[in-house]
Amino acid sequence: MSFGMEHWHPNPGFYFRLGGGPVFDMGPYYVSALVNLLGPVASVTAVGNRGRSERLVGSGPRQGEVIPVEVLTNVHALLKFRSGAVITLGASWDIEAHGHRNIEIYGSKGSLYVPDPNFFGGAVTLARRSGEEQVAAWDHPLGRLNWDRPRGPRAANYRGAGLADMAAAIREKRRPRCSIDFAVHVIEVLSAILQAAENGNSVAIASECPRPEALDPISAGSLMAAADDMVEG
Repeated sequence: MSFGMEHWHPNPGFYFRLGGGPVFDMGPYYVSALVNLLGPVASVTAVGNRGRSERLVGSGPRQGEVIPVEVLTNVHALLKFRSGAVITLGASWDIEAHGHRNIEIYGSKGSLYVPDPNFFGGAVTLARRSGEEQVAAWDHPLGRLNWDRPRGPRAANYRGAGLADMAAAIREKRRPRCSIDFAVHVIEVLSAILQAAENGNSVAIASECPRPEALDPISAGSLMAAADDMVEG
């Protein structure tokens, strides 16, 4: 949730045309993370609107240009998972500021706070009823800072991890974690969210995919070692 990107992006028009919007832009990261955590989605309901009909470009050669908004820029969805879990998802470019964590999972024995799935770094925290919070004590290779961002603090950026796992899966004759079934399922969920928000109805999700095997520190380290060997070779 944010106030969009037209204030800094030099050519932001496509974000607000059909095929853009916060659900299709940022939703893949969040829904993919949720499917990894909870398995496939069974159905979605949603509501949405457009906070503004026009946006003003704030930088670059198009600064001062007014661009039309064709998509929903404020969407709030309810996702029901086949596992029985129910998750609320907010995707908005009409919010100046908020105090929400990126992902919070509420369970019977505590709550899990998950970092921004748009990046690989960040602490995973378990919170108990008593108020005690316990940060997961592990050193995940894909959480190590390696990228000097143009804006903001240094971050972990390993966006080739899925491709690296796919290459390893081909060699090892196994199913890749980011399989075609997984990708199709996530895209169907995102499309269904927008359909539900536009029509005001509940949409059943037809596709299924197995919950991917976790990419634990040992598995991630193996992928990075294999990539280093390929570079050296």
